[in-house]
Amino acid sequence: MRTVWAFPGQGSQRKDMGAGLFDRHPEEAARADAVLGRPVRDLAADRTALRDTRVLQPVLYTIGALAYLDRAAREPQPDCLIGHSLGEYTALYAAGAYDFETGLRLVVARAEIMGRARGGGMLAVVGLDVERLRAVMRREGAGDIDVANHNSPVQTVLSGPEDSVRALAPVLRREGAGKCVLLHISVAAHSRYMARAADELGAVLDTVTFREPRVPVISNVTARPHRAEEIALRLREHMCRGVRWWDSLAHLIDQGVTELVELGPGSVLTKLWATARGELTPRSKTPEAAAPVAPTATAGPEAATAGATERHRLPTAPERLGSALFRERYRTELAWVVSGTGDGAVGEEVCRTAREAGLAAFTDPARGAPDRASLDGAGRHGWGIGLRPGTDADDQVTALLAHEVRHVEAGHPHGPDAALVRFRFTGAHRGPGGAPVAVRHVLARVTGLGQATAFLRPPAPALLAELVRTGGLSAREADVARELPVASDLAVQAPGGWHDDGADAYHLLPSVAALAARAPGSEPVHVGLCGVVGTPEQAATAFALGAAFLVATSLSACAPAARLAVSFKDTLSRAGDDDVIWAPTERHAALGVPGRVLRRGTLYPARAGLLHRLLRAHRYFADVPAPRRRHIEEHLLGTREPVAGRADGRLRTDDVFRWYARETARRTPAGDPVRPLDHQVPCDPDLTHFNHAAAGTVLAAWPTRTPAAVAAHLLTNAAELLTARAPERTGAPS
Repeated sequence: MRTVWAFPGQGSQRKDMGAGLFDRHPEEAARADAVLGRPVRDLAADRTALRDTRVLQPVLYTIGALAYLDRAAREPQPDCLIGHSLGEYTALYAAGAYDFETGLRLVVARAEIMGRARGGGMLAVVGLDVERLRAVMRREGAGDIDVANHNSPVQTVLSGPEDSVRALAPVLRREGAGKCVLLHISVAAHSRYMARAADELGAVLDTVTFREPRVPVISNVTARPHRAEEIALRLREHMCRGVRWWDSLAHLIDQGVTELVELGPGSVLTKLWATARGELTPRSKTPEAAAPVAPTATAGPEAATAGATERHRLPTAPERLGSALFRERYRTELAWVVSGTGDGAVGEEVCRTAREAGLAAFTDPARGAPDRASLDGAGRHGWGIGLRPGTDADDQVTALLAHEVRHVEAGHPHGPDAALVRFRFTGAHRGPGGAPVAVRHVLARVTGLGQATAFLRPPAPALLAELVRTGGLSAREADVARELPVASDLAVQAPGGWHDDGADAYHLLPSVAALAARAPGSEPVHVGLCGVVGTPEQAATAFALGAAFLVATSLSACAPAARLAVSFKDTLSRAGDDDVIWAPTERHAALGVPGRVLRRGTLYPARAGLLHRLLRAHRYFADVPAPRRRHIEEHLLGTREPVAGRADGRLRTDDVFRWYARETARRTPAGDPVRPLDHQVPCDPDLTHFNHAAAGTVLAAWPTRTPAAVAAHLLTNAAELLTARAPERTGAPS
């Protein structure tokens, strides 16, 4: 029989809780008194004081810790430990991750930080399963509400702005919810609205050295055991991500746990365990279930011997691929980023579905002011906005800052400009210890070491001085900027046509990662691959090379919600390498930098090539031989407008090329081409590789290629490949 000891969280408080415990453990009670400045025994009996989160949380932690000491004095250690919300801190103490007083001080800091939060609300819902809840919330436009606790199939707690939570309650009652109870709490706990509080707590957590738990402790965030090196990260995430209690119970049952002992006031966790035991069965055939909970020191010599002689491979889960810190930074479940090729196909609709699936996402860069729906969604739901250099870049940054957008994806081939620096360092400040902190993130696409180096340096002093002079940054923000890189993350993509080093993205990745490791600042700069991963084998290779994340580009443009005509999606979903060609594009036209575009069903590659050759041969359009010029005006341009625009006839040939390239890239709101005969559709390698690998499967058809389905297919299979190819080890499973 395997046993778990469980610690309840806030809301479990009862009259006379802790009775007898303070007398049996006077030493720990005295230490609590010293930290809290008042006898914990008195606080536990003071109903008025317990209405204050800042009092209640430390008292509950103390009572849980004493209950553990009481039980441990008369019984062997359990096979594992778990705590609900606040109870996780008690579980970590019981497992030896820190001492009693350290845990109490962490809880005091957490309570103080949460006590300062206002404007939120929480709603307990009984009688509707979580998927039904999410469907109703999508239908009602309640995208500003998060699932805070998933306790059982019919018991969920929602968290968000108080007005939104109140308005949703009657709707859920009409949908069949047996109970909808507004909790007496003024904070949106375990939701995105606690992100700033999580950052504040993170500074406290960074001062603690966590020990490896001597008994496995299940994390509320991952529903898997804590590891010492990730405890600080998980407790930080714990503030702004939901409690996966039901998933945690399922994991325990998979590991053969048969008994739950609740330590602390109340019996809520015991009742939830009884529900789980009645509804869940062990998934004994899954690789994850096959790895048992590691035997503890009290498990007996037979168990230890059996574990020591077992040969096994450590399973790799898709949630473990890439960088945990990157996932935490962008609040994602997987190290997968949904982006686009810059042609406008990836907008608010694709990003919304990606974020709902636990993925990071960026809209394509906008021409002019960004779409208001995208800005609102980015600010409220956490996706990012693509940003490109140009005359309107500063206006775009002003809009991003006004909507509290935290993430941008930068496509700046010549390095960062003033607008990007302004975005990155607006709101920058120093943490409690004086460390520089930037609250906004820049994921920069790079194609070479020189470009990567430009993003890994702090901004140029002259640029910062000019931003301070013009009011773009404050002197304090500029001071912080001098110690941090412009980019927080780098995405290595296939080199453009002006590079002659011969290196592809996979070759560049380790070199760029080595540069990033030397970047200034205390936070790591994560390095991933962009637009080149379309098969599980490629994904496994990327992670094996050290990629922190992967970015899908053309794969995202082919998603059902992408702003692209059905005819384009049909063609893209069947395209192979022979259907793609390098052709001149509008960006860097004078340099002759090509881009990968679809050539099936379009005359664009041939006509763009002709115009570009003329551009190189003739500075002015009037210098082009008359027969060729008339042919271009009639068949390529379809209008005399570009020529008529210059009365002196001195129209530059590169202006004609740019006009043509821009027109062929334009689409109607429905995603149809403005010029059907010579439309321009970018196509990165990730799509053609995926098409080949998905042939004959359900994902061969574009309507099935949601961001979630594509990411799950590639990362799950990549994890299986890495597990299968990992060397067998002898020893106790971890």
